Amino acid sequence: MKYLIANMEPWLLSAVSKHLDCCKLEHLAGLDSCFEDEQLHVMIGFHNMRNLTEIGHLCDVLRFFAKAKRIDRVTFFSSYGIYEPSRAPYREDSPFSPKNFVGLSALMIEQTIHYLTGLTGLSADIIRMFNVYGPGQDTPYVVPLVLSQIIQHGRVFVGDSAKVRDFIYMTDFIDLFKRITSLENSGEVRIFNAGSGEATAIHELLIKAQEITSGECDVIFDASRLKKEYDYDYAVADISKIKKELGWEPKVSLEEGLALTYQWILGRSGK
Repeated sequence: MKYLIANMEPWLLSAVSKHLDCCKLEHLAGLDSCFEDEQLHVMIGFHNMRNLTEIGHLCDVLRFFAKAKRIDRVTFFSSYGIYEPSRAPYREDSPFSPKNFVGLSALMIEQTIHYLTGLTGLSADIIRMFNVYGPGQDTPYVVPLVLSQIIQHGRVFVGDSAKVRDFIYMTDFIDLFKRITSLENSGEVRIFNAGSGEATAIHELLIKAQEITSGECDVIFDASRLKKEYDYDYAVADISKIKKELGWEPKVSLEEGLALTYQWILGRSGK
C-alpha cells in the first residue's frame, strides 16, 4: 500500500511520516503526481485551510478520487473542535456544534468522508486530536509556548489559565495512530478520540512546568493571548473506546512528557 500525506502541520507530518514510506503534499490538489496506477492510503489534516473555498476544494478532490477508486483508505486527523461545548469528557458520539473555524473545517471534512463511505464503500479512520505535544512541536501551542517563555524570559504570558485541556505526549499519540492504521479495511468510518483522558487546567500546567524547569517564574495575564473565536473552556477526551477496542492506554505521564519536551527546547535554545 502506498501512502500520501497532505495538509498536515510540519511537526505532525514529521512525526507521522517517520513510520511510513510516503509521498508528502502541502495541499491535496491531485494524486496523479504521486502514484499513477496504485490505490492510495490518504492521510490528511486541515492545515493551511484558510477559508471555506479551500476546504471545499479538498473535499472535491477526495470525492473525485474516491469515486474513481483511486483511494483505498482515508485517515483524517480531526479535532475536538467539532464537539458541542461541555463540562464533561467527550465521547466519540457526543453532540456536534463547532464554535470556531477549526471545528467547522474538521466537521465539514468528516461529513464528506461519511458521505464518500456511503457512496463508494471507502474505508476511513477519523482521529479526533486533543492536545498532542512533544519534541518537534513549536509555538504557538501551549506546552512549547510555556516552556520556551520560561527558558527565554523567566516569565510566562497567558490568557485564561482556568481553561482545562487533555495533553497527550507525541509517542503515545504515534502508538495510537499506528494501532488505528494497522486495522483491516472495514468499508466503514471508524472514529477515535486521541487524548490521555486526564484533565489539566492551564494553571496546573504552569505549576508542573515550573517544577520541571527547577525555577519559579512570573505569570502575567496577557489579553492578546485570548482567542478571537470561541475557545473551549473544557476539552478532555473520554478514551474508553480506544482502551476497549484497541487495548491502548497512554504510557507517558504529563510530568515525564514535559521534562522530555523541556530538554528538547533547552537544546534548541543553546542553553
